[in-house]
Amino acid sequence: MSMDSGSNSVEKSNEFIADDVTSNRSNTVRRMLIQEYRKIGRGAFGTVVQAYITPNKENWYGPFAIKKVPAQTEYKSRELEILRITNHPNVVKLEYFFTHVSPQDHKVYQHLAMECLPETLQIEISRYAHNKLELALKHVKLYSYQIARGMLYLHALGICHRDIKPSNILVDPSTGVLKICDFGSAKRLEPNQPSISYICSRFYRAPELILGCTQYTTKVDIWGLGCVIGEMLMGKAIFQGQDPLLQLREIAKLLGPPDKKFIFFSNPGYDGPLYSKPLFSGTSKERFEKYFGHAGPDGIDLLTKVLVYSPEIRLSPRRILNHSFFDDLLKEQYFFPRDSTQPVRLPNLFDFSEFELKILGEWGNKFTKQPEDH
Repeated sequence: MSMDSGSNSVEKSNEFIADDVTSNRSNTVRRMLIQEYRKIGRGAFGTVVQAYITPNKENWYGPFAIKKVPAQTEYKSRELEILRITNHPNVVKLEYFFTHVSPQDHKVYQHLAMECLPETLQIEISRYAHNKLELALKHVKLYSYQIARGMLYLHALGICHRDIKPSNILVDPSTGVLKICDFGSAKRLEPNQPSISYICSRFYRAPELILGCTQYTTKVDIWGLGCVIGEMLMGKAIFQGQDPLLQLREIAKLLGPPDKKFIFFSNPGYDGPLYSKPLFSGTSKERFEKYFGHAGPDGIDLLTKVLVYSPEIRLSPRRILNHSFFDDLLKEQYFFPRDSTQPVRLPNLFDFSEFELKILGEWGNKFTKQPEDH
């Protein structure tokens, strides 16, 4: 890919040669010149820069988002291992990886060069909220569906993302394409193997994690998806606790008090606040209708089945994909991107691989009966 018109700014950018640039597709290793030209993020685990890569100063590849994390010596980076095996339209693709010694602190850093999308879902939600606008319901459906499809794939591989939130979801608003990114907290969960409960950003942390559960499942991601859908509808995070235990109180304001059995099964040793007295009058369903009314009956129904205390009754990705909330996406072929007066074709939402169809089983029937041109 040729460099864009912004190449003038690249001249003043950071440049270095890496000897071991490995292509994730072909596994070939070669020496390449890396040109970084702007910082696009800083996370708990390192920094992200936008960059181009070239083997010969003539063919420039990119732009890529290059994430730099300290190279762990005692164990290989989990993120790299996960990105090396994943290949799905709704999961960010790793194109190259290499190590390099930083001239600043002389430490070795692992560099992951991933495909670049223009924005995060966080930026998109904030833009609407800032202008006191609602994200169009069709956009909410389009984005929610793609997150669920990405999860169907990841969870089938046993991969739990463990930090689902709008800033870890990349979008291209002009095409409607969405990709889950930042696998810095992700882990392949093994049955009956404990995992740390202090994971996932607080506003999106599933109730079993708040209680200190260490035998959790990929259903913690489903809770995160519910929080993201709610945030797209409300324009702000739906549960904003000032500390981890107050987070449970915020959840109880919408769902009602957590059941004692749920608390015991999450963590028999839990001795924190139980919030067992109702914090509102009326039913939980009425609360959902009050906050998420414009999602319509289908949207409310989906949220009430995803944002539930007991992980085992939270909907699985294949049930979410089959939910009537997404029926419009099957019927319609176009959407209007933000600020656009022209309709654009929806991204390819139903081009399931054999692997996906196998996971869907009979739940895939709804999608395979579509006309050929869809």
